Amino acid sequence: MIGGCCVCSDDRGYDENPIVYCDGHGCNVAVHQACYGIITVPSGPWFCRKCESQERAARVRCELCPHKEGALKRTDAGGWCHVVCALYIPEVSFGSINSMEPIILKKVPQDRYNKVFVFIISN
Repeated sequence: MIGGCCVCSDDRGYDENPIVYCDGHGCNVAVHQACYGIITVPSGPWFCRKCESQERAARVRCELCPHKEGALKRTDAGGWCHVVCALYIPEVSFGSINSMEPIILKKVPQDRYNKVFVFIISN
């Protein structure tokens, strides 16, 4: 994992918003509790939604971009979407703002699908 949290890229954890690391085999997902909608941080192993689903990795990819890795959540249609893609596309919403799932894509125009996003971070 590069750059800390897969959603906000901050590599610092906080007492009230720790970074949680997925314990899935070969998974590099690290997220802040609030960035991924983790209601309660478990004291034992934690698995991101992708690892928790045990769905074949070849079938899991974001519906809004071509990338397969990162902090993904289920969509209302049963697919997958990066939390960061959902946050940066105005037409996307969350079924529950607390758990940040499912990700609702029904208002997203067709031309927004499968785009490559480039984020420019200035210091």
